[in-house]
Amino acid sequence: MDNLSIYLKLGWRNLWFHPLRTVLTSAALAVGIAALTFLSAMDDGWMQQIKTNFALTVTGHIQIHAAGFEDSRKLSQRIESPQQVITSISREAGIQAIAQRVRVSGLASSAGSNAGAFIYGVEPEKEKAISRLASFVNKGRWLPDGDERGAVLGDVLADRLGVAMGDKLVLMAAVPGGDIASEVFRVRGLLHSGVMEVDDMIVIVPLKTAQHWLGLGNAVTDIVIRADSFEQVTPMADGIKSMLSAQAVNGADQKGLPSGQILETLRWNDIDPMAEQWADFADAYTWIVLLIVIVVVLVEVLNTMLMSMHERVREFGLMGALGVMPAQVFAMVIWETVILVLIGGLAGFVIGGGLSLWYGQQGIDLSQFAVAFSFMYMDPVIHPVLELDSMLRILGAAIIGAMIAGLIPAWKASKLEPVHALREL
Repeated sequence: MDNLSIYLKLGWRNLWFHPLRTVLTSAALAVGIAALTFLSAMDDGWMQQIKTNFALTVTGHIQIHAAGFEDSRKLSQRIESPQQVITSISREAGIQAIAQRVRVSGLASSAGSNAGAFIYGVEPEKEKAISRLASFVNKGRWLPDGDERGAVLGDVLADRLGVAMGDKLVLMAAVPGGDIASEVFRVRGLLHSGVMEVDDMIVIVPLKTAQHWLGLGNAVTDIVIRADSFEQVTPMADGIKSMLSAQAVNGADQKGLPSGQILETLRWNDIDPMAEQWADFADAYTWIVLLIVIVVVLVEVLNTMLMSMHERVREFGLMGALGVMPAQVFAMVIWETVILVLIGGLAGFVIGGGLSLWYGQQGIDLSQFAVAFSFMYMDPVIHPVLELDSMLRILGAAIIGAMIAGLIPAWKASKLEPVHALREL
């Protein structure tokens, strides 16, 4: 500890032999670290938006299906006793809401046109707690309980069909036996989300009506779960998966689950591979940011330390002549580098953190790119999120860059011969 205290004092003293150079280098580091901290907060913020918007637009955090339904989308692969499954999984900690759905591809027809559609049978009130669909209604209203013939559809699909509030809408889809069944509904509301899948294709009807129309009885295709947070999704899905797998292996109704049926549990990012690609892109972006941090530190600090070393050759020579060991000279120069980076890095963190917190509250309005953002499940106003993990990674990268930058001048200083060094002008 005594040696460390001496190195710190010497490092601090040596840096201020040339205060202007130290201040300029620290300022350059501060600007670089501040910019990278803010960019990292932007990345964390928009990634959280994408994850939240994608999961809560339609998908939900976790879905349970009959095995193979997500690939085939056939009503013959359905959950026969959904209430038993819901009763069992509701014991899992962290579940905020659970809802049932019937999901099928079909044909929507009006008096003048027809178009393909994704038909969702939902529990109107419970769906509000699972997804954002009800919040997208910009004309008319969301389905009220008790309205058995109401339908809500995307505004682009409504324009294609030429329907408005109160108009008749005929939906057709294949029932489990393969026959085509149709049902008549009335348009109650129009959705606008900016997401093509919702605005161009979706039609939402009451769950009970869809079950009766399609001959499903009480069966559903999806059980959708909303978790309290994304951190709980994977452990929750694993717990549910283990429960369902144990039931399938035992073939017994030991936990109140429907025996004899194999069910699958999928997380939000399992359902759409693109969501996983977005997460991978965010991880890659993080590593790019860290690489930039290291390069910035290397360029700024290496230049300063090399200039300092050349100016202090006689000093290093005198230290060697007085018995200072090369390893001690090496450590002293390394500590000078670390102190320099800490000064600039901490200043950068204060600036970048302050900007991130400010814009995290105010938001950054990019409404002119709203169409592209909605397609990517992003809001036009981005709120940076300052996460501790990201700050620690940047700080670690800065220290690594400082150590690398200090190696060359420290090694050169430790290898100087006192006799030759003292002859330098």
